[in-house]
Amino acid sequence: MRFLRLFTKGFFLTVNTIVVLLFLVACLAPYVSPETWWPISFITLFFPVLLLALVLFFICWLLFDYKYCLLPMIPIVIGWKSVSAFIAFNYPSREKQYADLPGSLNVMSYNVAQFGLYREKDSKYNREAMFALIKKQEMDVVCFQDFYTSEKKNDFNNREDISREMKLPYRYFSSDFNRNGMQHWGSIIYSRYPILQADKVKMSTGPRSESLIYADILRDKDTIRIINMHLASYRFDQQDYQSIEKIRKQEDTGLVATMNIVQKMKEAYVGRSRQADIVAAFIRKSPYPVIVCGDFNDTPASYTYFTIRGNLQDAFLRKGSGIGRTFAGLAPTLRIDYIFTDKTFKINSFRRINSSLSDHYPVIANLSIQK
Repeated sequence: MRFLRLFTKGFFLTVNTIVVLLFLVACLAPYVSPETWWPISFITLFFPVLLLALVLFFICWLLFDYKYCLLPMIPIVIGWKSVSAFIAFNYPSREKQYADLPGSLNVMSYNVAQFGLYREKDSKYNREAMFALIKKQEMDVVCFQDFYTSEKKNDFNNREDISREMKLPYRYFSSDFNRNGMQHWGSIIYSRYPILQADKVKMSTGPRSESLIYADILRDKDTIRIINMHLASYRFDQQDYQSIEKIRKQEDTGLVATMNIVQKMKEAYVGRSRQADIVAAFIRKSPYPVIVCGDFNDTPASYTYFTIRGNLQDAFLRKGSGIGRTFAGLAPTLRIDYIFTDKTFKINSFRRINSSLSDHYPVIANLSIQK
């Protein structure tokens, strides 16, 4: 019996130690670019699992052998920078508490997934439902990613329709990809207030590269720079998602499929790290207070997140609660859509709308300029 107890304790100590080491490596992600060592990005994907494991170990040691409690607790303290970016510790607010304050600014960031353009069924209904959802929010500034618009007859001219229906007359569109000069894809900024200047900055090269876009808006006497972006995705196709599902259900080891998935993930991690460096440098040079929106395709434990955020405020961490999932697929812990501001702004509220119309959830922040 004594041997069994010693063996069990030794086993759990070993597992706890392995979890500690992996967790500490994940906490190095803000400082280590995937371009230097890309495997660290894979480890950050498991950050929520590693954190939960450490909490469970702490509780178990507290109950059964308290002198080992420091083993899981110390790495959490060391990695608090990553922990505090992952969880918002605010008390959940009720919807009625999100009343707009006089003189405040309502900002939305939303990956609209081309308004359901490629959905097999009900794409027209999906678009109409998304329009109704967005219109209901009465936004002052809206940043869309994965945006589609067309000038073809009997197609959707979303660029013009949104301006008209949402009463957002000012806009800037990247039009990163187009087909025959009639169908366009990219990111777009809409504003209720005049745009003084707008432009785009290429974040990478190649046929599928997208742009950072910005628009300097004039609100009363204040000029505010709005920045919007859609960073490199994994570009998984339907076959990749099927392979992931089979591997997750242990139906197939799929070595070739797994290697293909890993290669795509590696390319995306390295690509996003380069994009993040470009975005961070652009933000630092801004002559005006900034509001940064976007689908980063990366979690709060990543190099991408910390590089772009820099000294900016994360609206979710200021006024949100929990883990704030924004992506509906793959894992329940993926927060990859963000609204950042510099300290010129006071963040009054933050909310996420649970909607299945896109594979992303829209996020909204109410902001005030602090004089």
